[in-house]
Amino acid sequence: MKSVGKILICVLCLTLILGIIAGCGKSQQPTQNSSSGNEQQEGEKQVWVVGTSPDYPPFEFVDEKGDYAGFDMDLIREVGKRLGVEVKIEALEFESLIASLKQGKIDAIIACMSPNEERLKEADFTKPYYVTKHGVLVNPNSDVDIKNIDDVLKYEFGIQTGTTMAAWADSQIEKGAVKESQVKYYTDANAGALDVKNGRLSAFVVDLPVAYEKAKELGLEVAVETVLENDENPGIVLRKGSTEMIEKLNKIIDDMMADGTIQQLEEKWLKQQ
Repeated sequence: MKSVGKILICVLCLTLILGIIAGCGKSQQPTQNSSSGNEQQEGEKQVWVVGTSPDYPPFEFVDEKGDYAGFDMDLIREVGKRLGVEVKIEALEFESLIASLKQGKIDAIIACMSPNEERLKEADFTKPYYVTKHGVLVNPNSDVDIKNIDDVLKYEFGIQTGTTMAAWADSQIEKGAVKESQVKYYTDANAGALDVKNGRLSAFVVDLPVAYEKAKELGLEVAVETVLENDENPGIVLRKGSTEMIEKLNKIIDDMMADGTIQQLEEKWLKQQ
């Protein structure tokens, strides 16, 4: 009986020791940071998650290797280097980008996104990194006759939702310059260009480099180059209140303009052939 008692005592002691060790082990594990983040945290993160909508070549698209490529992609990676962070690209639909930013799913946006009154209520924008012009895509085999932006209003035309082109189209509807039934909205610029190619749409209004890219790819024609009314130029987008980080990014954009980096990216990606 004594030997059994000794065994029981040893077992109890061993169990107690193992419990203490296990408890110490748990207390040494790092606790995951559940903070939604602010500008200091964004700037100090080792990984900077940047949202984009990769359906907009030559600004952002998926190349033949399956990598995210384009003007915006090269630009944001260079910005990341100068910030001292690793950039991770997160692909999302264009219209969900700001919501994802506000929810903390991403740290920033680069998607050829320009500020407007509604967006500025929900997010902060850096200074522009590119001056925008727009192009009107048409099928050269059609009887569509467009010589200026006002001519577009005579036809059924398309634009991408959530863009400055969509805001322009909405303003034309409000003015009574065009019927709402004439305007077709697309979530994907590729779909709009394809509808022009296949004769389902007379014209598609899109950022000029994208227009030339699609014209080359699909055998279309850029009928008009134009600057739209009240047009804004794209910037990098952060959560509302990111004042310090915006200042850092503005300085980096200034530096990249001054040292010729942005001009080199424009030559690489945006020069019309």
